[in-house]
Amino acid sequence: MLKNYFKIAVRNLLKHRAFSTINIVGLSIGIACCVLLALYIKDEFSYESKFRDKDRIYRIYTTFTREGVPDSYPRTSPPIAIVLPGLVPEVEMATRVVNPPEVEQHLIQYGDRLYYEKRGYLVDSTFFDVFDYDFKEGNPGTALDQPASVVLSYELSKKIFHDKSPLNEWLIINSGPSRDTFLVTGVLQPYTSKSHLDAGLYMSLRSEGWGEYINSLDTWAWQNFVSGYVRLAPNASPKAVDEKFPQLIETYAGDVLKGVGLKKELALQPLGDIRLYSRFSNDYQLETNGNINYIYILGSIGIFILLIACINFMNLTTAKGAQRAGEVGVRKSLGASRKNLIGQFLGESFTIVVVSMAISAAIIVLALPFFNQVAQKDLSINGGTAIYMVTAMLAISAITGLIAGSYPAFFLSSFQAAKVLKDKRLTGGNQWIRKSLVVFQFIVSISLISAILVIHKQLDYIQNKALGFSPARNIVVPMRTSEAREKYNELKNGIQQIAGVSMVSATTSLPSTPLLRDYGLYLQGTSPEASVLHRMVYTDENYFDLLQIKLLAGRDFEYESDKSTEQDENINVIVNQASLKEYNIDLNDAVGTILLSEYDGRIRFHKIIGVVEDFHQFSLHDKIVPIMFKVPSSKRNFIFITMKVSTANYNNIVQQLERHWKSLVPGTPFESTFLSDSVNRQYEGDKRISEIITGFTSIAIVISCLGLYGLSVYMAERRVKEIGIRKVLGASVPGIVRLLTTDYLKLILIAFAIAAPIGYYIMDEWLQGFAYKTSLGLLVFALAGLISFAIAWITIGYESIRAAVGNPVNSLKTE
Repeated sequence: MLKNYFKIAVRNLLKHRAFSTINIVGLSIGIACCVLLALYIKDEFSYESKFRDKDRIYRIYTTFTREGVPDSYPRTSPPIAIVLPGLVPEVEMATRVVNPPEVEQHLIQYGDRLYYEKRGYLVDSTFFDVFDYDFKEGNPGTALDQPASVVLSYELSKKIFHDKSPLNEWLIINSGPSRDTFLVTGVLQPYTSKSHLDAGLYMSLRSEGWGEYINSLDTWAWQNFVSGYVRLAPNASPKAVDEKFPQLIETYAGDVLKGVGLKKELALQPLGDIRLYSRFSNDYQLETNGNINYIYILGSIGIFILLIACINFMNLTTAKGAQRAGEVGVRKSLGASRKNLIGQFLGESFTIVVVSMAISAAIIVLALPFFNQVAQKDLSINGGTAIYMVTAMLAISAITGLIAGSYPAFFLSSFQAAKVLKDKRLTGGNQWIRKSLVVFQFIVSISLISAILVIHKQLDYIQNKALGFSPARNIVVPMRTSEAREKYNELKNGIQQIAGVSMVSATTSLPSTPLLRDYGLYLQGTSPEASVLHRMVYTDENYFDLLQIKLLAGRDFEYESDKSTEQDENINVIVNQASLKEYNIDLNDAVGTILLSEYDGRIRFHKIIGVVEDFHQFSLHDKIVPIMFKVPSSKRNFIFITMKVSTANYNNIVQQLERHWKSLVPGTPFESTFLSDSVNRQYEGDKRISEIITGFTSIAIVISCLGLYGLSVYMAERRVKEIGIRKVLGASVPGIVRLLTTDYLKLILIAFAIAAPIGYYIMDEWLQGFAYKTSLGLLVFALAGLISFAIAWITIGYESIRAAVGNPVNSLKTE
């Protein structure tokens, strides 16, 4: 019986090659796309899965509320996390992670060789007790017990030491303004899955420099720059811990916070939620996070692609079913039951699905490297991934076979023997079902096209929106070592002599780089309760001119007269408009205004000498926040040199820069980048997702067009004699084309009416992730409808025109 079913299935595949090809191509691509997206989604959800106690680990986050407005950060004050095990019974262990401020890359020196590492953290000795990374060398329980100890990732160890054991070797690590010597005490196993805590360097928080400074801080109210993590006892409730936080804050920081009018709250975020469900600014994250909304979109696209392929199969199979009515009648008259016929037709469907699955496996293998390149992933088909992929393919194929084959099987097996043997010219199934499926395809297509248009419109908006500063023609040279910073004056003087360099400036943070220093400032004459948190940037007298940031009031800095130290009581500052808005200060009254801060038991007076126009220090995902600019007491505090280049001969300028750099600081590698590139990198994730969505949406539309084309071919064949008669009676070609296409165009209008509000809602939700966003007008959705209309008309128009221009003699000669 099964052998007979298989033979019939193969025979029908060969008999209807065009329709079989459309079905197999559509299903093959659909299964491949679905599996690729499933691999991507699995990778995103696999973050933190390597830790055995992941379900008991939580990150502490902080929410400040002032005048009813909450602002949350995934960080907290230095002492909080580490003392919680002694204060809260549910907390079994805690650890802290600190990303050294104003550090883009760590410069590592081993002997006379230098290496860069982008990610490196200061961590407590309990870090590897909470996060049980596998060690290749060293003891995780004691690796960070001593000051000046460091644990390396396998990849970094391999890069520096090759196959040699790095244990007990000394490294000099430059982390921003800090330069320290560390003893290697451990090496991790290669990362097999991902975590937002993966890094190349894990440095002891007990070390001198930043570690010593952080451990000296005992405030529960301020200095919220530490990422704190706790591991709860088995069966402990995170809600119970959250309920204890208010009393702890009241005990240790209540008086301070009441004095400045702030409410501080702590809460726990599950470790597994950090990657996809964090709503915090990326400026505060250890790693740029994913977005669960993108996962929903990509998952939906994968399902829709598969459904479109299934719909093609169902529509074409039922449409061609009329041609098999005689076969069904004969089989029933010879005693075949409906169950036998259902088995036969399902068998044919699964035969096509199995062939499609085999082809899709080849597509996945060939497409995976390109997909990895676009998605910036390192997905591979080996070990657990191979098992997952095979399982996913089998599951998807089985579901596809059932979805695609069930309706045709039940429909074809329902033919009555007497009726079909008497009149074999049956219609190809319920028209309303087929039309409903076509409408669904167009709903999906219009929704996806709308999504692409909105995403591209938002990205164009980002690219073209006035940022409040000019990144163009700015070359940035980071000073990674104390050696380079000590030579700042000589470096600057030499750079100014290079032809084509029109201006030079220096700062601790440029637009698109993190700002980790916060200051609470309140207006003189008011209570500390009115304090406003400001981000702080050290800069020089050329910074605003070089970046073309408009000075709206007051004057610019004069280095010698405005420089200040952390200990000075009177400090001249420049603020942005966002700062004035927080205090309701008019621009004309701003200059001379005094802002006060309290720190170390002392009051400091910050005199506003100028106000600059708001500009986007961070990406457009984040709102503009109050920023305070100061001049440091020493130019050695600067991290970046930036210069305005007035010529297009960038390569020559960079070569001269490098020669000048090496003549002064030969021990520090020369680096340079364009500020515009740094700004654009903030949106790489959005652009990457846009490319993925665009690519898979295009595939969905192509598969939909294949089915629509096949259906139009069938309808033209079915009405060939009608077309011949109409032509004999004088019908024109445009009239016949209109006859054949009108029904489909009506279906598109119905689909548009349904898809437009769905697309509007989904994309409006997506745009909420941007503090500054484009308008979501109806024109986008109208354009999506027109594009769908044009694609559909081209698809069915070709076959309709071919049928309309055919010679009626050929279609009527047998009548």
